[in-house]
Amino acid sequence: MVSNVVKQEQRDFEQTFSEYPYSTQELQKILVNKSTDYLQSTFQSVHHLTSALFSSKLTGLSEQQVIASRSTYGKNRVEPPPPTPFYKLMLDAIADLTMIILIVASIVSIILSTTLMDPAELEWIDGVAIMVAVVIVVMVTSCNDYSKEKQFRKLNAVKNDKLIKVLRDGVQTQVSIYDIVVGDVVLLETGDQIPADGVIMQSTDLKVDESGMTGESDEVKKSDAKPFLIGSCLVTHGSAKLLVTSVGAHSIFGEILLTLQENEEDTPLQEKLDDLAKIISYFGVGAAVLVFLALIIKFWVAGKQSDPTNYIEFVKYFMLAVIIIVVAVPEGLPLAVTISLAYSMKKMLTDQCLVRKLESCETMGSVSNICTDKTGTLTLNQMRVQQAVVGKSNFNNQNFTQINPSSQKMLNLISSVCSTAQLVEKSNTGLQNQNTSTTDVVGSKTEGALLILSKQLGCDYNEYRAALTVGDNSEGALAKKNEFTSDRKRMSVILDAQAYKLQIGFQKRYIALCKGASEIVLRRCTSYLDGDQVKQLSQEVKQMYEQQIVQFANQSLRTLILAYREVDQLPENPEDIEEELTLVGLVGIMDPLRPGVPEAISNCQGAGITVRMVTGDNLLTAIAISKDAGIIPTDATESDLKKMAITGPEFAKMSDEDAIMLIPTLRCMARSAPKDKYRLVCLLKSQNMVVAATGDGSNDAPQLKAANVGLAMGIAGTEVAKEASDIIIMNDNFCTIVRAIEWGRTVTANIRKFLQFQLTVNVVALVIAFLGSAVLNESPLTSIQLLYVNLIMDSLGSLALATEGPSKDVLHAEPVHKSASLLTPGLIRNILIISCYQILILLLMLFEATGDALCGIPAELMPDPATLKANEILEYAEIRVKYRYTCIYNFFIFSQLVNMFSCRRINNELNVFEGIFTNMMFSAILIITVIVQIIIMLVPGISDIFKIYDCSATALIPCVPAVSIARITPLTWGICILLALGCFVLHFIGRLSIKLPKEFKVSDKRIAKDIARLAKKAEEKKKKEEKEAEKEALKKNKLQ
Repeated sequence: MVSNVVKQEQRDFEQTFSEYPYSTQELQKILVNKSTDYLQSTFQSVHHLTSALFSSKLTGLSEQQVIASRSTYGKNRVEPPPPTPFYKLMLDAIADLTMIILIVASIVSIILSTTLMDPAELEWIDGVAIMVAVVIVVMVTSCNDYSKEKQFRKLNAVKNDKLIKVLRDGVQTQVSIYDIVVGDVVLLETGDQIPADGVIMQSTDLKVDESGMTGESDEVKKSDAKPFLIGSCLVTHGSAKLLVTSVGAHSIFGEILLTLQENEEDTPLQEKLDDLAKIISYFGVGAAVLVFLALIIKFWVAGKQSDPTNYIEFVKYFMLAVIIIVVAVPEGLPLAVTISLAYSMKKMLTDQCLVRKLESCETMGSVSNICTDKTGTLTLNQMRVQQAVVGKSNFNNQNFTQINPSSQKMLNLISSVCSTAQLVEKSNTGLQNQNTSTTDVVGSKTEGALLILSKQLGCDYNEYRAALTVGDNSEGALAKKNEFTSDRKRMSVILDAQAYKLQIGFQKRYIALCKGASEIVLRRCTSYLDGDQVKQLSQEVKQMYEQQIVQFANQSLRTLILAYREVDQLPENPEDIEEELTLVGLVGIMDPLRPGVPEAISNCQGAGITVRMVTGDNLLTAIAISKDAGIIPTDATESDLKKMAITGPEFAKMSDEDAIMLIPTLRCMARSAPKDKYRLVCLLKSQNMVVAATGDGSNDAPQLKAANVGLAMGIAGTEVAKEASDIIIMNDNFCTIVRAIEWGRTVTANIRKFLQFQLTVNVVALVIAFLGSAVLNESPLTSIQLLYVNLIMDSLGSLALATEGPSKDVLHAEPVHKSASLLTPGLIRNILIISCYQILILLLMLFEATGDALCGIPAELMPDPATLKANEILEYAEIRVKYRYTCIYNFFIFSQLVNMFSCRRINNELNVFEGIFTNMMFSAILIITVIVQIIIMLVPGISDIFKIYDCSATALIPCVPAVSIARITPLTWGICILLALGCFVLHFIGRLSIKLPKEFKVSDKRIAKDIARLAKKAEEKKKKEEKEAEKEALKKNKLQ
């Protein structure tokens, strides 16, 4: 609670200062100059500056002052560069070389067709149609780019947001980094990111990493002599209170951001696709050149060069060649990657998984090993003390109040002062409008469990902490802090008993209050508190505590020991005070498993992913939790456990060769330090494994960086860990990690689906265009038809297939290594089968191999050849060819739509309709494409553009092409659709009859080979040592 003195101080501030005396520029110079002389000459002192900003070291700002500060000094936000205007996106799309060539060619075509030929022949339609198609392609491309940029801007806004601990109205709370204002008092701890520029109000052993701003790689020690803290830098050690002096664009980091604009880098998958696209493009260019040459040769052989009006044919040939290149160049591949990544990132964010680095989204699909923490990831991180041993007595959560009052007092003191956590009471309205309250912990959940225990004992931890205040220093009675680290496994504070305002009954000047890992602190204890007396810690009592630690650990309880020591003088080395401690009590803290964790781990194991728990808990607790989670089998024998579980110190002593031999069976590492986690990750990667590693502490940054995918915890994670990570698990839940793996696999699967669809279209279109041009002097698929196919294939196809969600069997296969080719055996099989089928049908139609059975004009509409004149016979023959081309086009489009269905499943799955209604984008695109195809085939005017020809009797009897009414018979419609559905038949036959070779999987085979090699090496070494030992023994015998 805030004292009356503090409240009066707050009122005095509000009454004394009616306006801010310093400008933004004056405050900005504090960090620009980094001069204590400027600080003193302009602001007198940090204390005076604090008062001038209407703030207080003890209470921070009030809500009214926050509003006033924000209106005066601005927001803590640097506005991103404005989005690219839509017209610029259109200009970028038009600037593509192929688009420019098509525009020029269409203009030339329009000019030649209107000047050299009769406009009534409608030859100008080709040029106009090409121009319209270019406009549509440019618009679609621009819309896709605009949507992509908008999506990534939203994701970046979420990614950069953070919660910052501040003092507001005398209460510690958390606010968004964007809500920080000048005058805020920010509470910084190890691992925090400094949210804005400011100066230190008070600090304890503060060190900061400023390498990102100054280039200085060493940690910078901060103190009253060097009180300047730069926004965006990271606290690597100690704690501090920061007075914010500059925010947003006025901070040093903000000014730098204004001059920078992030450039998007290609992900590995995009680079792989770019390489593949180049290869495909070479084939497309080759096909286009061959088609163009074939048509030119045919033109000269036919002697058409003598008539100038035929020169427009050159333009048509050139446009056809360019469009073949447009169709062949798979510009839809990068678009598919972008759409799939953006869609997956959005869905992952919904699943509480924030992707910081784009490539990690796809890498998650190749993960074969997960090194996970326990607390908060596998467990709920809702810690409560369940059992305790105080003196020689055992207690549980039903009778904690029966603990001796003297022991209670020490437990409360250590829990309150040796802690930075806060308890927050929240009111909830339940059923029948009953008001209930819950207790939330801000800060360390372990420390929160001890505070809740103190609360159960009737203690108000704020009273113990308020007694630390000396003057305006809220921690004035603290002489020293020994921070908790993963290596030390303990923390302590040194209390100056003379300055401490509560009378606890200490006999000496300084009191060290310590808490930490049970077996580590127990080794440092020489006495224990038994009631009101301090007694020698005999071997018998020590063994009793050791047995209780084992018992608690076997119940999956996390064990801590609380202890203290009194001294008259502080040792030179502050850590030396943590020796000869007096044991106050042992507590067992329950942290239950998260719901769904055992099932998630089982799913990982079924997907060929090995889950390893790496924790700071003792070995027995770690084994018990691992069994509950399913990481270690519940029926594992003692000999099994020796291979599956190990402690960090034991692992550190092992050579790399021995550690690699242990890896296949290792599932749990207890009492591990960050360096142990880092080494484990590096060893796994050396065995060609793709590793995801979780972390929450600042010391976890090296392993997060080393892992293929670093996963930081969003709730318990420090800013140092988050900055080092690739993905932030916002709810700290292991199940979210599994969901991220599903989406990672889905990204790669969706790209392969689209790749199968596009390559099938490419192969079929290029083969038919080339053969038609070479043999029949023209492509059966016109330029505008090919451009329309390209639109379906690139833009609509990528939207339909790249937005597929995870299938139910996505975790039923082993992970595929990230270096594996995108063209899998299954993909190649599917492309060859469907392409060959479509090409066969199209060739039969093209060369009338079956007469009029497939796409001939119905007999009842055919005129009597005997009644036709010579010129009418030629016209009739031309009509039959054009009608056949119309059928070819109709079959080609519908076969691609059917193939789009088949591409939804690319391995041996038979049911391509599974989950079809869960992807509304796919269904909508399919329906729209079918409707558009019907319109193209039936609606006059539009069908003219696409060169669709009529077979009605009124058109055929006069023997003139009817471009005003476009219609093919119902029978022909049925034949085209039925033949297109044949792709389904081939889909089933191919999957049932052709066995696929295995892809390059990530498995233990590589490790098995290495183990065999290392075992052989170890055996040879052993034999060599035995021989040397025999020689030494013989020498000794001879000497004797």
